[in-house]
Amino acid sequence: MSSRLSPLRSIKMRMIVLFFGLSILSVGLTAGFAHYFYSQAVEEEFVVVADEATGRLNHHMEFYFQQLKKSTNTLLNTDLVQRWLSEGYAPDPEDIAGIEKAMSSYVSFNFREINNMYLISNDGRVLPLNNSYIPEDPNIREAWFAGRSEVALLPTHRIGKNGPLVMDMIIPIYSTRTVRPVGKLVLQFSLAEIDAAFNKSRLGKNGYFFLLSKEDIVVYHPNKAWVGKKRAETPLGGLDPGIAIGTTSTQKWDGQRHLVSVHESDYTGWHIVSVVPYAEMAKGLKSAVFSTMVALSILAVGIVGILPILVSPFVDPIQYMKSRMERVAKGNLQARAAKISDIHEYQALADSFNYMVGQLNGLMQEVAEYKVKEVELQLRQSVATVRALQSQINPHLLYNTLDIIKSIAYLEEVPLIEKIAHNLADVYRYATKGADQEVTLREELNILIKYLEIVHIRYPRKFESGVRVNEKFMDCPIIKLTIQPIVENAVKYVVEAKGGNAAILVNAYDEGGDLVVEIADNGPGIPEPKLGELRNHFQASPSSEETFKGESIGLANVHARLRLKYGEPYGIAIDSFPGRGTVVSVRIPHGGRGA
Repeated sequence: MSSRLSPLRSIKMRMIVLFFGLSILSVGLTAGFAHYFYSQAVEEEFVVVADEATGRLNHHMEFYFQQLKKSTNTLLNTDLVQRWLSEGYAPDPEDIAGIEKAMSSYVSFNFREINNMYLISNDGRVLPLNNSYIPEDPNIREAWFAGRSEVALLPTHRIGKNGPLVMDMIIPIYSTRTVRPVGKLVLQFSLAEIDAAFNKSRLGKNGYFFLLSKEDIVVYHPNKAWVGKKRAETPLGGLDPGIAIGTTSTQKWDGQRHLVSVHESDYTGWHIVSVVPYAEMAKGLKSAVFSTMVALSILAVGIVGILPILVSPFVDPIQYMKSRMERVAKGNLQARAAKISDIHEYQALADSFNYMVGQLNGLMQEVAEYKVKEVELQLRQSVATVRALQSQINPHLLYNTLDIIKSIAYLEEVPLIEKIAHNLADVYRYATKGADQEVTLREELNILIKYLEIVHIRYPRKFESGVRVNEKFMDCPIIKLTIQPIVENAVKYVVEAKGGNAAILVNAYDEGGDLVVEIADNGPGIPEPKLGELRNHFQASPSSEETFKGESIGLANVHARLRLKYGEPYGIAIDSFPGRGTVVSVRIPHGGRGA
């Protein structure tokens, strides 16, 4: 009972005590630290502030320029750009259009402040973005074409007489093949990012920063009319920024005393100059302690006198919600919270509470619906995996066949060239049209026979093959490109290995309502370790990365596609007989049934 009456158990009292204690602590700490720090000299305080702000600016500019340079790596290493930069390159309209598209995409997806960009080859060719304006200023063009091995930044200048202010970053480009310089990329970008950084870093009400290049050119200044000019040609000529780097001086300029500090950018070597009116800094230092003490005194009085009244609208809704939750905890699912406050967050809490309680009765139905959605998601993933698997079939046939055509054309002038070319066209036309559909076994075997005819042309005297499938199985549906990749695998590892002195036989039979297609060869068989590895691949999940490990990715591909289409009982099985050959069995539902 006594614990219920304890005032400190109330959230309202705890908030009052906490805020009052914090206010007293804040007043004491602020007064002590203000007296200590603000007693320092004005120039010393200015050095600290200027160093910190300049460091942020320097870091921001260095990071920005480095990111600007790094972002071009992908663009510069593309085959189109490398080919265009190679010496003796004859301009190809398609290549140029491709480069311009890549440059436009780079600007769109990276730095929109880039006004223009130019590719410059070692032999003097220039390719601007979208055939845009190329500056005629000899100083800029000379800087572009100068032999530089490092990234260079040109001070701010205008495009034309009345164009926008821009900077130029010159990035050397190296050949991806020889690692030798092959040209340069010039990025011409506006001062938007630098302007934003400098606007965020101001010193007091009237203090500011400006940027000078090594050539004493005004790279940046809040007054845009001075940017891009020699300092001596602007009112800034009255300042002397030639003081030692990292130090501060008091100078009379523009009719009043100013604190001037100079720092050097590590990345560009440019000078960041900070300028603040002396009177402004001194006024701030003198009034800071007094203003802080007055503000904190008012705050402390307000906490003691007004806080109890202000706390009630925040505490009462919490206590009300606590009572509602206690009812729900006791099993009353009809408990609801009325409108408890005009404060949005509290009302949102009440609405969320009502929604939560209302959802408890239908929880089991929600769980069932989520399970259905999860199954649908898994089905979509399976379909995506099928398409990914089909795209990985090895184009080994194309390369071998082209070699055959080339050899026959060179050594013999015979009509076989016409036949092998015709069969090759039929096979690849079949493989590339609708790769995710089912066909009849007849269509699959017709293409297989054309492929075997190609192999017979390659090994006319030694190779033997036979396709002996009963006519009653010919209309059975089967996934396209199921049998041909298996036979191609046998050609690669048996027929080619034995110099064509081999045989491949294909037959089919029904077993327990399923159709089994066997592909047998008379090769040396598969070693037991390799056979075990293949069977492990077949046992893995069809979407698992284990499915694609090893050299026989064609067999794993076919097996995974069959499993995803027809279900777990179906797919490929391998039986190997050392010294006698290998039999690969393909099991599919007779009539296309499956998962």
